[in-house]
Amino acid sequence: MLANETGDQVGGGGNPTASETPATSNIQSPLPQAGDTTGEVDGQSAAASRPGEDGSGLFLSGHPILEFQPAVDLLSGKLLGFEALLRWAHPTEGLIPPSLLIPWAEANGDIVPLGSWVLAKACEEAQKWPSSMQIGVNCSIVQFRQGGIAALLTKTLNTTGLNPDRLTVEVTEHTLSEESIAHELKALRTIGAHLAIDDVGTSWSSLESLRRHQIDIVKVDRNFVSGLEARQGINRSIVEAVVNLSHSIGMNTVAEGVETPRQVAVLRDLGADAAQGFFFARPMTAEAATALAIETPVRRFSLDGQSDRQSDGETGGI
Repeated sequence: MLANETGDQVGGGGNPTASETPATSNIQSPLPQAGDTTGEVDGQSAAASRPGEDGSGLFLSGHPILEFQPAVDLLSGKLLGFEALLRWAHPTEGLIPPSLLIPWAEANGDIVPLGSWVLAKACEEAQKWPSSMQIGVNCSIVQFRQGGIAALLTKTLNTTGLNPDRLTVEVTEHTLSEESIAHELKALRTIGAHLAIDDVGTSWSSLESLRRHQIDIVKVDRNFVSGLEARQGINRSIVEAVVNLSHSIGMNTVAEGVETPRQVAVLRDLGADAAQGFFFARPMTAEAATALAIETPVRRFSLDGQSDRQSDGETGGI
């Protein structure tokens, strides 16, 4: 789990290589030109619409990639780790964002093999980083409904060698509301992984759900962060309430979609623990994330927007 400078715990590419190949699915692409197997994506030939070639197990032209977005401590600017973000590189459509890919994969029953690939690749990349660097991975509610996610997590951690304490599984508020998957959430905690609620504020869960599932991290939805420019307003009140409530019951907060110095300043005033967004860095390739993670001393990002990102005791950008 991401830890801030005070030791508190704080809560999405590169060219993929085949990991454990999940079970294949006989699906059709949702894209008009998905049968086109020609073209180049990121300098790499696109995979044909057949399973196993890219390790994803999907019949979809192209291949999945992971990008990594830094999470930054709002007290010091220190790099805490990364969130793994899924995209699909299609030879004619370009990068298909998760907002399109994930609902389609869920509807077609292919989120399970795709989610397995994401977890394996994210843990594999994180193992290349220093032990202080954390990794966050999103898991769909459909994966939990299918069952076996705790077993998959155990197998992945054993295969990659990643310490479970470095992994945060990010779930939606709706996932907490389903009693049938409570045992899976409990099993993740038993393994030693951490839990974060993603996009908080859009359908705020009950306090009982947060307490019962031992949530570590609350991630404030970007839609509320974007409205923090105004000195007054409902967005600021909501973010302040989420931060205060989270802290009062032992959870820390990560703000998503941070893009301006003003948003950073307000979040710091409100006591948010960490943040991620374009203000600090755009999602980056696996190679770029590793280069950033292994910097010595640990990278510190500017919190005022007046200078480039910094390393401990040093000024200047990369």
